[in-house]
Amino acid sequence: MSKRKLWIDTDAGTDDAVALIMAMRDSTVDIVGISTSGGNVPLDCVVQNVLYIRELCGDEAPVYRGAAQPLTRILDTADFIHGKDGLGDIGLPLTGRKHDPGEVEEKIYEALQVHDDLEIVCLGPLTNLAKTSLRYPNTIDRAKSLHVMGGLVDLPGNVTPLAEYNIWADPEAAAHVLSRYSDITMIGWDTTLHSAAMGSEDISDIYDLGTSLSKFAMDIQQVRLKWMEEYGEEKSLLLADALAMAVVLRPDYIIKSERYHMTVDLGLEDESKRGYIECFVAEDEKSVLHISEVDQTLYTQLIHQSLV
Repeated sequence: MSKRKLWIDTDAGTDDAVALIMAMRDSTVDIVGISTSGGNVPLDCVVQNVLYIRELCGDEAPVYRGAAQPLTRILDTADFIHGKDGLGDIGLPLTGRKHDPGEVEEKIYEALQVHDDLEIVCLGPLTNLAKTSLRYPNTIDRAKSLHVMGGLVDLPGNVTPLAEYNIWADPEAAAHVLSRYSDITMIGWDTTLHSAAMGSEDISDIYDLGTSLSKFAMDIQQVRLKWMEEYGEEKSLLLADALAMAVVLRPDYIIKSERYHMTVDLGLEDESKRGYIECFVAEDEKSVLHISEVDQTLYTQLIHQSLV
């Protein structure tokens, strides 16, 4: 049986790290390429983080350096959650590794010409995908599917009351992609709140797996957990990118979904609406499939299986 072909686009923070491990450890998929973009942390950190995780997993997927900045804006990072280095500031050796040569847009284009069953998974801002689309019009249509971790239907967001970070970070790129392409599946911040909250007992259970991967996956979350404690929030992990990857790897985990027309507000008239997605229920081919509920027990089990 042939393996599924994945292209992963990532901004490689602590959520992405777990998602990348899940994909790299899954025997049913072949990662054709990984593109990087500035997002949770600056691009140089993102590239080194992906290369470190690739080495940790013994994977050989090519890693390409992508967009350092959003299409038209200056990057606003989320390092207060992910750490200055993007992997929790735990002293990892995140320097010196070399990414693969080539421009991201060209590499995505080439992969789509070679693989007619390529599935694209976006775990960060949609900058690389938008740039590829602008440079090679209609090429993304060749993808078998496009999964986006980002946005939300039910408020609130995680960066403003109205927006989720990946869409907010580059709303112009998100607006282009969501208006241009069909067959998009969205796993949003609201989905994460409903289906992926992991409490103290879940964190302890992962540590108790006793592997280098399980320890790494939880150690890098400490900046996030400390921030939550300081702001009086309940200690829990909401690994949105890991949930998105679970949906990609195991679509049978989906319990509930709906289709919407989605329009991204750029915040040009009201900055507070930057990244807000206006949603209208729809059923036509241009609508976005929003995953609203995932089997949390199976999701947690998949994380465990990936870290042993």
